[in-house]
Amino acid sequence: MGELTVVGKSVKRLDALEKVTGRTIYCTDEKLPGMLFAKAVRSPYPHARILSIDASRAERLAGVKAVATGKDVRRRAGAFLRDQHIIATERVRFVGDIVAAVAAASLETAEEAAGLIDVEYEQLPAVMDVEEAIKKQPPAVLHPELATYDRIAAMPYTSSDLGPNVFRHFKVRNGDMVKGFAQADVVVSNRYSTARIQHCQMEPHASIARVEPDGSCTVWTGKGLWGVRRFVCWALDLPPSKVRVIGHNVGGSFGGKVSGLAESIALLLAQKARRPVRIVLSRDEMFVGASTRIPMVVYIKDGVTRDGRLVARQMEVLLAGGAYADHAASVVRNCAFGASGTYSIPNFMLDSYAVYVNQPLGGPFRGYGASQVVWAIEQQMDILAEEIGIDPEEIRRRNLLKEGGHSVMGELVHSIGAEECLDKVARGIGWQSKATPVIADGPWRRAKGIAIGNKYSWAPATASAVVKVLEDGTIEVLTSADEVGQGARTVLSQIAAEEFQVDVQHIKWVIADTGVTPYDDGAISSRQTFNTGNAIRLACQDAKRQLFEAAAVRLEVSPRDLKTANGRVFVEGSPDRGISVESLFATSARVETRLLEGAGILGKGIWRTTGIPEDPETGQSEKLCSFYTHGATAVDVAVNVETGEVKVERIYSAFDTGRAVNPRLVEAQIEGGVGMGIGASIYEEMLFDEGHPTNTSFMDYKIPTITEIPSTENVVPAIVEAYHKEGPYEAKGLGEAVLVPVSPAIANAVYNAIGVRIKDLPITREKILAGLRAPAEGS
Repeated sequence: MGELTVVGKSVKRLDALEKVTGRTIYCTDEKLPGMLFAKAVRSPYPHARILSIDASRAERLAGVKAVATGKDVRRRAGAFLRDQHIIATERVRFVGDIVAAVAAASLETAEEAAGLIDVEYEQLPAVMDVEEAIKKQPPAVLHPELATYDRIAAMPYTSSDLGPNVFRHFKVRNGDMVKGFAQADVVVSNRYSTARIQHCQMEPHASIARVEPDGSCTVWTGKGLWGVRRFVCWALDLPPSKVRVIGHNVGGSFGGKVSGLAESIALLLAQKARRPVRIVLSRDEMFVGASTRIPMVVYIKDGVTRDGRLVARQMEVLLAGGAYADHAASVVRNCAFGASGTYSIPNFMLDSYAVYVNQPLGGPFRGYGASQVVWAIEQQMDILAEEIGIDPEEIRRRNLLKEGGHSVMGELVHSIGAEECLDKVARGIGWQSKATPVIADGPWRRAKGIAIGNKYSWAPATASAVVKVLEDGTIEVLTSADEVGQGARTVLSQIAAEEFQVDVQHIKWVIADTGVTPYDDGAISSRQTFNTGNAIRLACQDAKRQLFEAAAVRLEVSPRDLKTANGRVFVEGSPDRGISVESLFATSARVETRLLEGAGILGKGIWRTTGIPEDPETGQSEKLCSFYTHGATAVDVAVNVETGEVKVERIYSAFDTGRAVNPRLVEAQIEGGVGMGIGASIYEEMLFDEGHPTNTSFMDYKIPTITEIPSTENVVPAIVEAYHKEGPYEAKGLGEAVLVPVSPAIANAVYNAIGVRIKDLPITREKILAGLRAPAEGS
């Protein structure tokens, strides 16, 4: 590959000025003529039968234009398993389940009307604990009709031999477990768990819907346009040709804005009121009515030889999916990639179970299951190292997958920079061996911790793009890719600019719109740089082919001899022999040799990454993912043995990005992941009292502030360019991976500092103090 002029450069974000000056418009800022405001009525019980709903008082309230209940919902919807009515019909299954919705002339009126809807319930037994819910005779069965629900092709049926709340079981089998454990010198078993946490985006979920005069519908939302369109069409029984979804700037997503539920409620009310309707979730509703990171219980049994070789690993993973399957039906499979993508293990067995519990939905969250599984694995690696007396860094190094090898799920390993990432963070943090705690400032104990991990990008995946060459030489890119704050427009514009050898300021971006821009899976699974970037490259190459064919006539050369740069087309090797793109559109040129205005150059590109379905009994496949991103994190922590406080003082994180299209944006992703990882490690946990959430505001739900994040000079990102042969300019995605190794690195450092092993997230002060007291209490 020749020298690159735009790709690989830290180009300033194209939306930086509008963001920092507050001029960016979000869905919550939009107002349409005659727009109404929506409010949902939510269940106060974790599990109950709906006996009756009386909306008459709300309907009589001045300003109320529409009321919707379960009677207005045609069928169940869902991302993978269609098990949820967008408005509950016969029973509610968690505190926050929607039982009715109101549209009114003002938000205050909508809120008042919601309070006037009378719902009579009969409470039913509920189950919150996944280890209770998975039993064959659980305290409560959430979906007695589970066997009758529609499933999409990627969602296989679950054996009826499992408990009635299990909606999916995924298996991996590789090698001989009996033989593997027989070869082990040391066998270690442990149980780990993670908490249910919220995404905590600055912008809450928001959507606007309008019914057009011809009966078609327009929906405005933030991200995942084609997925939202698919969900809305199914939930409201609408033909795709009747629904147009227009994108918007997004004030953070992290996986939490992909369901289509809010959009469906807004459109249902708009259909009834025949006026535009806007729905914006309150912060309280974000906790009870939006998706969450799925809590997991992970049982892990490892066999290792005295020289540090893993010979067997057996895992059982229980996902507390929530009241409806949502994306937990997919995470239960994909979390296995987090367990398979880092280490070479000859004998491996995994069983993961997605289980209904009477709590809010468990859905996509940055990491999509990898973080929870790696939380267990990376603590286990430190425990194994201590058991056999070798260094934690060394045991990881001895068991890493290598380029050209095969994972425990049968995938060929490519573009793996895990070892170099481990080297970078170990050197950066000053790792020499497991550090002896340093006593400083009285009660504080300091130590280092290290962890590695991976995040996959699943296949199949599809992205498409259209590239127009405009009359003045500007390159217009049409794609349905999401800009959720990660800098996608800048990175993708750099790819287009590199193809045409122009400055990124000459790239024009068209807002995503299913009525205008072609299909894209969206900002899921860290895939946009890889997939959309490839689609844009193909579209640019198609546009250049057309451009060269038109210019070749004027220059009297073969199109194969032409290049383009800085708005000109010229003969390769003879840059003076050329013509400006603008001239190709010039009206002074002969009609047969000029491009007709508005109909000249239109390049198209479609990129598909295919996968090979795994064997349902073994989980084996030659290709399950588009790519893997690997990384490592090392931390310095201080633990106060009197108060239990944990402070992360320094953190080094390194990730293999393929070629970094924009190095500064890569570093920013890593820095953001550090902050999010510290929150998930030390502070964040949704608390419940018999199914009732008790900390549904930022007053009560703890997230780190700027004072809990290390200073800028103490957060050190590093880039490892493990080029990917299929990526655009050998690049691949990053965004989710940065979160994965943070929590276990902190937990390992805490153990090294005070000798207390915290196996259940978050690492709270109470757990620290209880762990410190435990030896004394047992003596």
